[in-house]
Amino acid sequence: MDRSAILKAFETNLWDRASFLAKSRKDAEVQDSTDLLLVDSGLPSRALNTIGRSTLHPRFAMDRIEAAIKRFRAKSAPFTWVLAPLSGHGAMEPALKDLGLSCAEEEWIMAMPLDTGNIPGNVPSGLDIKLVDNSEKLDHFAEVLANSTTPPDENIKTFFADTKESILRPSPLRLYVGYVNNEPVAVLEAFNAHGIINFYAMAALASTRGKGYAAALLLNALREAKKAGLRLAGLQSPEASRALYERIGFKPAGRIAAYT
Repeated sequence: MDRSAILKAFETNLWDRASFLAKSRKDAEVQDSTDLLLVDSGLPSRALNTIGRSTLHPRFAMDRIEAAIKRFRAKSAPFTWVLAPLSGHGAMEPALKDLGLSCAEEEWIMAMPLDTGNIPGNVPSGLDIKLVDNSEKLDHFAEVLANSTTPPDENIKTFFADTKESILRPSPLRLYVGYVNNEPVAVLEAFNAHGIINFYAMAALASTRGKGYAAALLLNALREAKKAGLRLAGLQSPEASRALYERIGFKPAGRIAAYT
C-alpha cells in the first residue's frame, strides 16, 4: 500500500474514532460536514473535544474556522484542533496561531503492514491482558486512563460511564486492560475501520512505567489483528518513541499536530 493510501485509511479511521462514542452520549454533539468535523463531548476535557478532518481554506472560510473555536471558548471548554496530512496540516497552522492557538504536540503517523511483518516480544511476567467485555473492566480501563494524565482527568471516567452501552456491544472499538496481581496497570484502545487498525490511548500508571506493560498490550493486539487477517496497523508517536516503534515494524508516513 502506498503512502497516500495509508494516510487516507489512517485519517478516515482517526475521524471515525473521534466521533464514535460521542454520538451515543446524550449531552454531546457531533457536527459532521463534508469539510469539517467538530466533536463536542459536553465535558470540559481537551482529550474528548476535537475539531478536525478540515479541508477549509483560511482565505475563504475564516468565519467557519472562528465559529468552531468560539463554540468551545464561549463555555470555557478545552479542545484540540487536530491537523493531519490530508486535513489542514501546513495550510491551516498560520490561521490557528493568529486565532490564539498553539501547537501542543506534533507526532509521527506510523504504519505497519501486518501481512508481511513479524511481531516481536513476549508478555512480561505477571502481566495478564484482558479484553474489556464487562462494566468492571471498563471501569478499570477508565481509571487507568484518567490517572495517566497530569493532573488526572476525571471527565474521562464520566465519558466512558455514559457511553458504556456502545463500548460493550460489538463494534470497531476494542479496549484492553493489563493487570498485575489483579490490579489494572496499563490500557490500550484499538479501532478497526477502513482497512486499518489504529491504536489510541496507550497508557500505563506512572508507578509502573518502564516495565513494558503498555508495549506488551500493543504487541498482543497486533498479534490478534494479524491472526484475524488484518493487513495494516497505525498509531501516533512522538519523536522520542519513534525508534521503539520502528523496531517493532512501524514506519513513519507523515506528521500530525495538535493545536490547543
